[in-house]
Amino acid sequence: MTRQIVGIATLVAGALAAASATFAVGDSDLYWHLATARETLANGLVRADVFSWTARGAQVATDQWLGQLVLYAGYSAGSWLGVLGVRTVAVALLVGCIAAAALVRRPSSPVAALAIAVPSILLSRFLWTERPELLGTVFFAALVLLLQLPGRMPLSAAAVLLVVWANVHGSFALGAGLVLLVAVHGLATDRPGRRAYVVAATAALLSFVLTPAGIGTLTAPGLHLFDPPRQIQEWALPDPTTPAGALWAALLGLVIATASLSGPARARDVIVIVPVALLSLLAIRHTPLFAIVATPYLAEHLPIAARAFGARLGLVGTGASPARRRAPAWIDTAIAIAGVVVVFASIAVAPREPEESGFPVAALEALPPGPGLFAQYDWGGWLIWRAPGTPVFVDGRLVPYRGAVLSDYRTVLEARPGWRDVVTRRGITRILVRPGDPVAVRAQQLGWRTRVGSSFVLIEVPNP
Repeated sequence: MTRQIVGIATLVAGALAAASATFAVGDSDLYWHLATARETLANGLVRADVFSWTARGAQVATDQWLGQLVLYAGYSAGSWLGVLGVRTVAVALLVGCIAAAALVRRPSSPVAALAIAVPSILLSRFLWTERPELLGTVFFAALVLLLQLPGRMPLSAAAVLLVVWANVHGSFALGAGLVLLVAVHGLATDRPGRRAYVVAATAALLSFVLTPAGIGTLTAPGLHLFDPPRQIQEWALPDPTTPAGALWAALLGLVIATASLSGPARARDVIVIVPVALLSLLAIRHTPLFAIVATPYLAEHLPIAARAFGARLGLVGTGASPARRRAPAWIDTAIAIAGVVVVFASIAVAPREPEESGFPVAALEALPPGPGLFAQYDWGGWLIWRAPGTPVFVDGRLVPYRGAVLSDYRTVLEARPGWRDVVTRRGITRILVRPGDPVAVRAQQLGWRTRVGSSFVLIEVPNP
């Protein structure tokens, strides 16, 4: 990449990362990730559940252990501000990779390239949370950037990236699959570069086993792919009537329209875009990934398609844009330094405490130790961190609860027929939910003792 691309991408990344730093940490899953990392450092890798009373001892996924340790390193270094710092740097890297990938494909028109990258950056905003998932998305955007660069070195870098990524987040499986497809195509069409493709393919295959769980690291990604938990918002099908869904649908339509107007695409573009486009049809969570892979292609081909469309209507010519003068090298370097300074300056003045207004803080003192608490799914991870003596019924880890536990959870929460039988059978003694949840309404109708807070109802289950 040229110094100009690095400078512009860094400045854009710094500005948006600084904006993200104004929001305090507080993602519901952050807390169980931190608790898992703390347990890993104290007693070794967590392979079985130690935080719940409904699935205790059940096998849990280990595909995010390194990402969890990165977040915990931030917490150990600077408490919640340290976690926010990790998130802010990750956002900067993510936005920088997206912007750089667009600029690489259209270096002569940086404004146009960045404008085309805006929808992708907006969609990625939904992943700007303090989870290993954000770190995994950074690796994905870095891989997409590497696949835009010429030569064999980017493929070697992609090989290293995959092996590390496999220990950060389960999304590596998508990256490994894309690299394998690119390598197979390269081996068939690029004889001089065969060694680089062999290295990339080997690394992609090794990434499936060079983790603490070995090939078992695909368990969680596989379950989410083939049996997504639709009751969780991020795993619902994309909805074009929502702002995020409309943006995704517009990008998908734009890619199709551009392909029909701008002529043949590079084989590598097709290999990378088509599988991710199909994947994005399956869940909201995957739509930002499609935007990321589509951005470099659109940066190069959308202006061509626009000119072709305009020419058909007789509105514009088809000539190339005039060349622009390059800025001096020192300006590019100064811009990059400014971007880095903005990132770290924003961390220095960012919120130092987590945002807990959405959690039942006032209920903590009334939670008894030991099993028996039934609480909102969204609060489970937070309770693992804030009430370690009170095991949870369910939380955001999902995998150990699939089946009977999740079924019983929904039966009780929604006060479905037989919910009181589940309460008795499970030995539930306290129910901590939102005021509007059906079980809260039903328990109050039954006259059960309750403690009502601004955002919660704590229900005491009467002895049978």
